[in-house]
Amino acid sequence: MNLSSSQGKTVHLPAAAASIFVADPTIADYQAPSNTTIFVFGKKSGRTSLFALNDNGEALAEFRVVVTQPVEDLRAALKAELGDYPIQVTYTPRGAILSGTAPSADVVERAKKITEQFLGAGALVVNKIQVAGSLQVNLSVRVAEVSRSAMKELGISLSASGQNGAVVFGFSSGKPGGSGASQGGGTASIGFGAGGTNISAVLDALANEHLASVLAEPNLTAMSGESASFLAGGEFPIPVMQDNRQVSVQFRQFGISLEFVPTVLNNNQINIRVKPEVSELSKEGEVSINGMSLPGLSTRRASTVVELASGQSFAIGGLIRRNFNTDITTFPGLGDVPILGALFRSSSFQKQETELVIVVTPYIVRPASSAGKISAPTDRIRPPSDAGRTLTNTLASSPRGRDAPRTEPGATGAAGLTIE
Repeated sequence: MNLSSSQGKTVHLPAAAASIFVADPTIADYQAPSNTTIFVFGKKSGRTSLFALNDNGEALAEFRVVVTQPVEDLRAALKAELGDYPIQVTYTPRGAILSGTAPSADVVERAKKITEQFLGAGALVVNKIQVAGSLQVNLSVRVAEVSRSAMKELGISLSASGQNGAVVFGFSSGKPGGSGASQGGGTASIGFGAGGTNISAVLDALANEHLASVLAEPNLTAMSGESASFLAGGEFPIPVMQDNRQVSVQFRQFGISLEFVPTVLNNNQINIRVKPEVSELSKEGEVSINGMSLPGLSTRRASTVVELASGQSFAIGGLIRRNFNTDITTFPGLGDVPILGALFRSSSFQKQETELVIVVTPYIVRPASSAGKISAPTDRIRPPSDAGRTLTNTLASSPRGRDAPRTEPGATGAAGLTIE
């Protein structure tokens, strides 16, 4: 027996009923105006059973009752809110299935929300509506990182020795031979000797600065409502102990990665759920297990949802990391003496600064209609001639004439795509 909520059906029994009951009266219930007539009505979506028994306990009627929402009302609500689109609704015992086509992902999302509100809390809505056309989004991401480090060391290595007969005595402070000499720094030494007594001092100085930049420009294209991901990096192994005491290997990714889900709205705005991440292997957090060293990961990630038009950009900044450390090495006691204590001390200073900026730009694009608009990096070079390789050390030459890639007006954007 199929019923709509708030509607019912009349059932005539072949004989007088002694008892009538419903398995779940919150889904459907009944009223009996006489012992041979039952009025069954639905309350909410779901399934239940109804039984009518005579005086001997024999079944006069057995019904499997399925209660759904009135589909005509839901179709009318979808048409009034969205327009006359070919969207079909099929009820299920726990909710509904939406199918058909819609002009944009925004219409699909609104149809799902309207159906959920119509069916009430707890209803399961399966969305199988296809977006008409081929709306695609190209996401251009620029990951720029600048890393700068500086290190300074200054120390004095002081040594003195003397001899009295067969006894030799002396002392030394600082790093023997100077630390700067082994790391590319500079040293300056001075000494004095008289008979069996020798005194020498070595000034050790080192200054080092390092500047590096990393720039990645991944481009991803995905259909509206679908997800896409990108990774430029690698994987490193991690041993994992299984229940049977066997060791297996799993791999963890690192590098520059990007995940995003674009949704094109009906006003040509783009809703983007984007998650960029930059990670690298690091000695910090390194773990040693059974003689095996597992590196740590230095990770910076962001996750956000924004809405903007095609061609507009937004930046994720402020991912700055600064750290410094200072070490002072002294000769116990003598290093604390004012003024003269500097001869028995050495110091080192290290500073590291890293700044990361991520710029994201989405474009609504369509596939290029002509192969002449698409070019690969290999199309712009060709092997050198024998004369050029021999006489001028030419590594490659650019194609010309008919070998050059063709271009057409309006071919803009990433390779293989035309910006709307």
